Amino acid sequence: MAGHLGWGFIEEGWRKGPWTAEEDKLLIEYVKLHGEGRWNSVARLAGLKRNGKSCRLRWVNYLRPDLKRGQITPHEESIIIELHARWGNRWSTIARSLPGRTDNEIKNYWRTHFKKKNKLPQDNNTSDHKSKARLLKRQQFQQQQLLQQQQQQLQLQQQQEQHEQQLQLNQLDMKRIMSLLDETEHKSSVLPYVPQLRPEMATA
Repeated sequence: MAGHLGWGFIEEGWRKGPWTAEEDKLLIEYVKLHGEGRWNSVARLAGLKRNGKSCRLRWVNYLRPDLKRGQITPHEESIIIELHARWGNRWSTIARSLPGRTDNEIKNYWRTHFKKKNKLPQDNNTSDHKSKARLLKRQQFQQQQLLQQQQQQLQLQQQQEQHEQQLQLNQLDMKRIMSLLDETEHKSSVLPYVPQLRPEMATA
């Protein structure tokens, strides 16, 4: 039966709600001993009444020692825009290029700053709005460039395949020509048989 416990509550044996400092300490010690992963074993080994998913998200988004704190910088923002043009909403892939930033953090930043781009106020005289407008325009340009590059690569690949096929045909034709020449040369080197006359027939 569900009951209350501190800030959270227990439902089917799992504690929910905000994490406490003591829980954070237990999770940090668990990861130090066992490493990341095996999150379903946390409750048994660390004494936490949290499920594996809750422990993983708490560690990845809040407790990892390499997490980068503070607002996303303009440089990081430009990287997000560039990679989003290439990968779309594959936040985990984008996060690999931004050390210390989580996929959830990047996703929230994108949705907050760019997803509602069509709802920006008409008065875009502020430098912030102008900057975001330039970045969005740059993203569209990069998407067009990426599409053109893919089309060019496909054309080059097709041309290369056609060139290789033509080379193979030329080599095959050359082999046939050389084979015919060899046969002709061999036939010309064989002298025709001429019967020799016996001496008495030669003096007759």
